[in-house]
Amino acid sequence: MFLKNLNLIHGLFAVLLALFFIYAGAKKFIPKPPRSEDKIALVEAVSSGVYAPPVAFKLTMKSMSQTGFLKMVGVFQILAGLLMLIPQTRLTGLLLLLPVILNIFTLHLFLDNRPDENIETGLCLALTVVLIAFYYQKIVTLVWIKKNQPSF
Repeated sequence: MFLKNLNLIHGLFAVLLALFFIYAGAKKFIPKPPRSEDKIALVEAVSSGVYAPPVAFKLTMKSMSQTGFLKMVGVFQILAGLLMLIPQTRLTGLLLLLPVILNIFTLHLFLDNRPDENIETGLCLALTVVLIAFYYQKIVTLVWIKKNQPSF
């Protein structure tokens, strides 16, 4: 009974995380109108050479947006989310999502000073790791090479 409930809870959290990242990935393809206060802050930062945490983050995100890098991240978020919706491919989706969310979390941690963003991305990272930990035995059997077994 406990194992059945654990599988149900794991599936529910995986689907919620998948839907969140499908939405977050899709948002990267919707153009946003530029805000004038952001432009002023970026121009002042570049001219003064002082890149305080929120300005550095906004400048980085603006650069990644202009180059199309954010759209590539969005594609991986959507792909990982779709894979996580299917129970047979859930582990693949979680493993694909892990470097993406780790990158997002570290960008917010080092370049952004908004605690709510750090908490949101940190929770998503923690949930991803916990959901991957559910597959510990499967991962160990895939990765672990026995001494008598030939390696490839």
